[in-house]
Amino acid sequence: METDMLELTRLPSHLNLTIAGNTVTSKFDLIIPCCNPPEGWVGQMTKDFRELQGLMPGTEIRLILVNDGSVRNMHTALLQELALRIPGVRIIDHPVNRGKGYACRLGVAVSDASYIVCTDFDFPFGVEAVKRAFEQLLEGADVVAGARGSQYVAMLPPARKMITRVNRLMNRWLLQLPVSDAQAGLKAFNSRGRMEFLSTRIDGFLYDSEFVKRAGRNKTLNIRSIPISCRPDIQFSDFRSTVLLREFVNFMGLLVKR
Repeated sequence: METDMLELTRLPSHLNLTIAGNTVTSKFDLIIPCCNPPEGWVGQMTKDFRELQGLMPGTEIRLILVNDGSVRNMHTALLQELALRIPGVRIIDHPVNRGKGYACRLGVAVSDASYIVCTDFDFPFGVEAVKRAFEQLLEGADVVAGARGSQYVAMLPPARKMITRVNRLMNRWLLQLPVSDAQAGLKAFNSRGRMEFLSTRIDGFLYDSEFVKRAGRNKTLNIRSIPISCRPDIQFSDFRSTVLLREFVNFMGLLVKR
């Protein structure tokens, strides 16, 4: 297999994220963080990406995949295969797992597009949701957040269902966020929203809430939400107690900074 098809950017384990410049071009970058994906992920990601391209034939879409310190199913041969299947893909290889928030910031930091959409590697809300989020940006939104409804909560295992309900209540009544569901894994923004996104500091899952909070405090930004639904075959993982403790500390940090 030809190795010159693979554009692989290897980064040091610690990196200060800054924007090289404020000039952006008119294209749509899709940022996908990824850590220890399941077997067969290259084929599924290729299928989803091509489906998205089929829905948006007049739009140039570049995939930016961020490997967040994976220890399995992310070797060079698989990345080469992805580069062959999706021409123009940019792969950011970070050797140490820092968390979803940090991985998303890496992808956003290297993007030079006027519009950016972030979603999870398995497209849990389908490709149509990505299209609708991008369309909201074209219609004048600076930040777009996906909002999962009651269907999502009903699908969750009991423990995650409780965690999600508590988190939504805390976001609404304590942080007073401008959208009903800050933690959905679908965010879109233009260059103005990008500045707020890269100003976040949380490396874990609560980077979403931090971003929405920062964006909401910027009264010049047009923030919108769109309803999204989970794929029926979506797989939910359990949160480890260490992750829950870390995110609770992050939440208290957000609350103190009000």
